[in-house]
Parts: sequence; structure tokens; C-alpha cells
Amino acid sequence: MLGNNRAVELVLWAIAGHHRKFPPTAPPEDCNSEMIVYLSHPDFHNTLTLGTHELSLPDPPRFESDRKLKLTRINSSLREFEDAQEDAEVLMEAATDEEKRYVAVLKACLICADVAGSIGRRGSQSMDEWITQAFKCLPRPQQLESVVHKGLKGSELRPFQIQVAETTNRVVFVQAGCGSGKTSAAYLWAAQQAPGQRLFFCYPTTGTATEGFRDYLLDPSLDAELIHGRAEVDMEILGLGDDEPGREEDTKSGQGKAIEDSAGAMQQWSTPLVSCTVDTVLGLVQNHRRGIYAWPSIAGAALVFDEIHSYDDNLFSALVRFLTDVRGVRCLLMTASLPEPRLQTIRAALDGIGETLGGPIDGPEDLQLLKRYRREYNDSPWDRVENVLSERKKVLWVVNTVAEAMSLAEHPRAKKLRPTLYHSRFRYIDRVARHRDVIEAFAKADAPAFAITTQVAEMSLDLSADLLITHLAPIPALIQRLGRLNRRARPGRNDGIRPFIIIKPDGHLPYAQDQLQEASAWLASLGDEELSQADLAAHWIAQPVPSSDRVDHFVWLDGGFVTETRPLRIASPGIDIILQADRVAVESRQRRSEEVRIPMPPPRTGLNWRAWDEVAFCRVPPEGLITYDERKGAEWKR
Repeated sequence: MLGNNRAVELVLWAIAGHHRKFPPTAPPEDCNSEMIVYLSHPDFHNTLTLGTHELSLPDPPRFESDRKLKLTRINSSLREFEDAQEDAEVLMEAATDEEKRYVAVLKACLICADVAGSIGRRGSQSMDEWITQAFKCLPRPQQLESVVHKGLKGSELRPFQIQVAETTNRVVFVQAGCGSGKTSAAYLWAAQQAPGQRLFFCYPTTGTATEGFRDYLLDPSLDAELIHGRAEVDMEILGLGDDEPGREEDTKSGQGKAIEDSAGAMQQWSTPLVSCTVDTVLGLVQNHRRGIYAWPSIAGAALVFDEIHSYDDNLFSALVRFLTDVRGVRCLLMTASLPEPRLQTIRAALDGIGETLGGPIDGPEDLQLLKRYRREYNDSPWDRVENVLSERKKVLWVVNTVAEAMSLAEHPRAKKLRPTLYHSRFRYIDRVARHRDVIEAFAKADAPAFAITTQVAEMSLDLSADLLITHLAPIPALIQRLGRLNRRARPGRNDGIRPFIIIKPDGHLPYAQDQLQEASAWLASLGDEELSQADLAAHWIAQPVPSSDRVDHFVWLDGGFVTETRPLRIASPGIDIILQADRVAVESRQRRSEEVRIPMPPPRTGLNWRAWDEVAFCRVPPEGLITYDERKGAEWKR
């Protein structure tokens, strides 16, 4: 337990830092010079009584009169407080781990209380009535069971799924290949190890979060929610969103809109099942608003982190810190394969707090050992592509950059075959349409399908190809791409072996040169024999993980009263744009900016894009700088 004096000091840190704009600037000259503090109000005394009771302090004094305070004096005191700290990071170095967690949790709770107080009411209910009801909205056993049955599609539970569900460690690690039933195992784990607790299913990308929601939670009886930056758009596409894009709250004042945004961020307080990006949860450790607002529900939830092999160094570091500092939350970690050094990092972190990792729990051996792939060698595989398509089969060609994908689709032989082009550089509504085109084409039995894609194929495309052609890429990317090849193969069905062809790209971008060298060595170790998912994993997990300057400072836990936001992932250069053709619709709120936003690399040197008009936090390039086609995507004009 903290001593009373030290506890009071930490409480003051949290109170000061719970405001996201602390420390304040000097008040404007036209600001009221005084404020009244209602010390005599019964609510003030009741609050003091509650605090003294919780901290085992003597009864608080009663104040008979209110007090006026000059804002200039308050601001001066706050500036003195800031100056006295000098450096919050240095100050927190002297704090114990327990004290850091205490300040972080208290600050998050105060921020959420502040937001709830600002909203005031939700519909006909007062906020305290709504909160009381919200935290009672928890998943029922039959809801989770229905999700499991939906995933099984009439099959029996596999032994590894039962093992996952019965593992009692707070943190459990599952390592199983594509199509093994990890997701059903996760919902069964939640039902047995965290009954009556809210569930957050955390995916690495918005695409995978939406696919997970579509595949498992798209059922009104589940009372589930999809949460990520473009969730409202995806919900409309799934037929569950608001039919009118010009919603009432969109026409409100800035303050009203901010309150609506806060209310939306708090919605998961009352949502039993949440499908979200991992940023929704781990963003908490870097003071991201959505994570802070979700804290009251995260603290009482069970969490599933899927595809953890895809985390960059910073995101993985955030996961490890979360596991060690948020110790009351059960977590299930899942992936097809994970390098041994990363697994040992998780083990060591848990050992350091006196816990042991449950697992690894491996997927079904018959699926893991099933031979699915064989490498072929062909530097110009167009004849191979045409032969496979002539047999009414499926071809997936994956390249490393959008420019290469667009160029490949313009190849004379590609034009004759009319591939579907799918990458990230579309208006979002067009990107979703291209995603659907690819899925539907590959789902048609006895019909040819040909798609040219970038890395977007690695996780969010649930399809099975008969021929995979791919650029050389880092090992985890290649494993994910191979997960789209012969994906539906099952033991005893004689599904056969499917070929893959590796093409060396002209350059190494967007990856590092050493990553491609490691991938070449890994491919050489695989040889030319028939391969299973177990073969891919076994040769990868032994690979050393290069050292990096990963983030080890997380401002929610280490920053004291500092409420600044820091990046969660390793950022790549780029800007979001809105086309001139969409500008009016966005400004008039006939369209959401999320529907038409396009992520682009920075334009060529000499174009001062920072001076361009800005709409909804996106730049609007002048006419003539962008070429756009809804089936090809966007590119800067040369």
C-alpha cells in the first residue's frame, strides 16, 4: 500500500494530467478573470466523503461558503507546477512500478469520468443510470456458444480447441496454421475462462477486423460491435449502418460533434462482444483517445490478440508491456507461427512478474503436416498463368508495391486476362468493392479467377488459389501469402499440391534489403520438396530476430501527468488525400471523409503539399496532379 502522503502526491499528478491539454497556456485576455468554487455545495462534501472513505482518511471538513479564485493565479500556480517537474520522464524514473500503474489507471478513470460528465445524458437516461446499465451488458454463455458453433460449421471440436479452452493461465499462446479453427477456439476459451466478461477480439488491420466481424459476429442477437477508424463505413456496406450519410450529429456545432465522438468512443462500455483493431486496446499505452475511453471496459474484459506475428517492433513491445502491467486481464495470443526470440521475450516478461505462459498450444497435427505447396522456378510465368486459368482455376499474383501492381496490370498479356487489381490506394468505398470482387471471383466453383494484389492479400483475403506468384518479401509476409495457396486443403481429401513461384523484385522497398536476404536464405532451407505449414514455421521460428530500436517508453505508464499521444506503430511516410471530385460531398456532409479518403505516398519533390487545402484532416490536391480510376486506383501524374 502507498503511504498517505505519497498517495496524495500521485493523486495530484493524475488530477493535473487527466486533462489532455495540460499544462495550459495563459488564459486569453477576454476570459473571465474569476471562477467560483462551490465548496458549500452538498455534492462537493459528498465527493470529499467518498474520497476519504476510500483512502481511510478522517472525516472531511465542511465549508460554509463558496470561494472565488482568480484564473491568473490558478494559471500561475500551474505553470509553477510544470516548471517544478522539469521533466516528467525523469520524475517517473524514481517512481515504483506500482506507483506508475496507479497514476496511469487513475488518470484514465478521471478522463472517462470527465467525458461521461460532459455528455450528461444518453437518450432518456442520466449518465449515471446509463453507466450502471452499460456495465451489466455482458456476453451470455449461449451467445459465445453460438459463435463457436457458427465457426465449426457442423464439425466436431478438435482436441487443440478443447485444450485452448481448458488452459487456465492468465496469458495463453496458440500457434496454429491458417484454417485450423483458431478463432472458434478463442471464443470457446472466452466462454470457459472468462465467463460473463466482455470480449475484445483484436485484429492487426481494419480489414481483418471487419472480416472477423462479418464471419463470426454479424448477428443482431449477439449485440456485437465493430470498432476501428472506418467501422461506420464498413457497417453500412454490411447493411447495418445508418441509411442517411448526412446524420443529425454531423450538422451540430464543433462542441456537439466532440460530445458525439466521445459518446461513440464510450459505446464499448455497453458492448458485450467487440471486433476491433489492436490499436483500440494497445493504443491505451500511448495515450490514444479511443484506448483511454475504452479503459473501463478493457479492465473488465478478456482479450484476444490475433496474428501477433505481423506486429512491428513497436507494436510488439507495446503488447509485452501491456501483458506485464495490466495484470488483471486474461489474454489469448494467436498466430500461425512466431520466431522463437519473440516467444522467449513474452515468456521472460511474464516470468518477471511471477507468471507462466500457457502454451504454446499447437494446431491440429494432421493439418499442420499436410503437404500443400511446392516451389516452381519461372522468371516470366505468363504461360503458366494462362494454363492455370484455361483449366478454370485460380491465380493470385502478389507484388510488393502499388506502383508495381498497377504496372503489372497494364502488361499486354495481363490486359487480355482482365485481372482484378486490388491494393490500398483506392477511395475506401472502391477498395471495399475491389475486395469483394476478389473474394467473389475466387469463391465461384469451376470458374477461372485472376487477381493482382499487394500486401493487402496477406491477412484480410480469405481465398484459396491454385497458383501463387509472389515477389520475394520478408519471411512472415511470404508465410502469410502462402496461406492463400491451397488454403482449403484437408486431410483425406486428396486436394493435391499447389505451386508457388518467387520473383525477385527490382528493388527492396518497402522492405529492408537484409529482410529480403534473410527470406532468400529461408527459401533455400525449404528446398524443392513438397511443403506443409509446419515446414514453413519450423524453418522460420529458428531465424534470429535482428536487434532494433524498438520503443520502450509508453506515456500512459511512464509519463506521469503527461497526456501527450505518441505513435503506437512504426510510421511510414505518406499523406491522406481527398479528390477534388469528392470535396463538395465531404464538405456538405453528403459523404463521410472515411468513404473517399485515399492513402498516398508523398508527391514528388517540389510540390508543397502542406500548402494545399485541407478537408476533414486530408489534403486536397489541385486538379491535374492525380490520376484516378475506380478499378485501377490512384497515382501521381508523372
